[in-house]
Amino acid sequence: MAITTTDRQTSDPERDFPVRRISFEEVIDGLDADFAADDDVLMCHLVAALSGLFPDGEEMFIEAVKHYRDQVTDPDLRRQVNAFIGQEVTHGREHRRLNERLAELGYRSKMVEESLQRDEVITPGMMRIIKVATRFGPLRDVGRQIQEDERYEPEPIMLLALTAALEHYTATLAEMLLTEPDLQRRFADERFFRMWAWHAIEECEHKAVAFDVYRAVGGDEGTRRKAMRMATLTLAFIAGYHTVAGALRDRRSYRRGALLRSVWRNRNNPLFSRRLRQRLADYHRPDFHPLQHDTTAIEAAWRRW
Repeated sequence: MAITTTDRQTSDPERDFPVRRISFEEVIDGLDADFAADDDVLMCHLVAALSGLFPDGEEMFIEAVKHYRDQVTDPDLRRQVNAFIGQEVTHGREHRRLNERLAELGYRSKMVEESLQRDEVITPGMMRIIKVATRFGPLRDVGRQIQEDERYEPEPIMLLALTAALEHYTATLAEMLLTEPDLQRRFADERFFRMWAWHAIEECEHKAVAFDVYRAVGGDEGTRRKAMRMATLTLAFIAGYHTVAGALRDRRSYRRGALLRSVWRNRNNPLFSRRLRQRLADYHRPDFHPLQHDTTAIEAAWRRW
C-alpha cells in the first residue's frame, strides 16, 4: 500500500473500518478448559495471560488517543480515531467476559486483569524485577524515575507512545495468527479461534491510528523508541510470568508428562519465532510506519471466512 506524503495527518485517508456490534457470549460460556490442541497446557496459559492483558490495556489505548483527539484536524484521521475507539471498546467488553470464564476454568486471566487495575499498575514483586531490569542499559532513565517515585505515571505523550508501540505488538501478533497455519491449528475449538480471528482482523484494520495520532501531535522519535522498549519489557515479563506460573500450578501439567510435551511442542511455536522478533524490531527503524506491512488482502480474506 502506498503511504501518502501530503501534509494530511492520516497516512491513508481512504482506510475505512467498521465498529462491529458483535458478541461471543455463547462461545465463551461454552468454552472448555482444554481449548488448545494436543493438550498443549502452555498454549492454554499463554492465551489466558494475553487475554488478561487486553481489557485494561485497551482502556489505556482509548484514553491515550482521546486525550489528543481535539488536536486531530484531519477529518479522515478523526473518523479513524472514532472507529478505533469503538473497536477497542468491543474488544475490552468481550475479553472481560472471556477472562471471567477462563478464571472459572482455573486460569490466571482475572489475576492478570486485576493486577493492571491496581493503583500501582503492577505487583510489588513485578516492580522489584523491573527495577533490576532498568538498572542498566537503555532503560536506565525509566529505572531512576521508578526509584524516585513508586507511583510513577507516564506523561500523556508517553501513554500515546506506549499505545502506538503496543498496537504494533497486537497487529504483528494478529498478522501472525492470520498467516501461520501452524498457529491456527493450535486451537482445538474452531468457534473460539473465530473470536481470536475477529480480534486479529480488527487489530490489523486500525494498526496505524495511534501511530498517526502520535506523529500528528508532534511525538518525537526518542520517546517512540523508549516506549517500545518499555512495552517489550512489560509484555514479556507479565505474559511470561503468568504463563509459566499458571502451567506449573496446573494439575494437567503432571499427567503423563503433559508439560514436558507442551514445552517440546512449543519450541516451534510461531509466537516464539525469529520471524516474529524481526517484525517487532522493525518498530525501531527511523522510517518505520505500520502500513509498510500491508495486510489489506489478509483482512479481506479473513472477513469473508
